[in-house]
Amino acid sequence: MSDEQEILRALDLPEEAIPLFLAHAARFCIDHGGQRHYGELLVLLARYQAATAQDQ
Repeated sequence: MSDEQEILRALDLPEEAIPLFLAHAARFCIDHGGQRHYGELLVLLARYQAATAQDQ
């Protein structure tokens, strides 16, 4: 199991809810300052969104 998968499991969400959660978090960041304020977090969220896409 990869580090990403372990961290995603730690969210304690149903598997089908994880992509929605990550998308919601990314949308919040984009709507409240975008790259300027949340650039590193957006990169991290994209990494985890890619990890969830690979699992499906």
